[in-house]
Amino acid sequence: MDGVSGLEEGACAIFPDVTVQRCIVHLVRNSIKYIPSKDYKPFTASLKKVYGAPSLKACHSAFESFKNQWSAYPGAVDVWKRNFQHVEQLYDYGSNIRKIMYTTNAVESIHSSFRKVTKKGAFPMRTLC
Repeated sequence: MDGVSGLEEGACAIFPDVTVQRCIVHLVRNSIKYIPSKDYKPFTASLKKVYGAPSLKACHSAFESFKNQWSAYPGAVDVWKRNFQHVEQLYDYGSNIRKIMYTTNAVESIHSSFRKVTKKGAFPMRTLC
């Protein structure tokens, strides 16, 4: 999920045992709003060490380093502190599954495909007789 207000609570109300995974791409986007554009690349490289770590222990270590390195931007760091449980739960899955979960957003991919084929004029209207 992308963190829309109430979405996680709604899913949990309907499916009490659900594991809600936040979209890592959305978390990155939400956090770079607080970072000067000149620092985007090193910032995102530090983040990738967190969510791409080979183990939960390495993830925790990378997260501590990340928090120290980017403490000058508390808004950006806070996005990850508030959502870190969603990063940690990635480690309940194998590395191949984790990579799929944090690098793609299947729902957004489908929506993007729909938008491309349903753009105005993409399908000429035909009259049925």
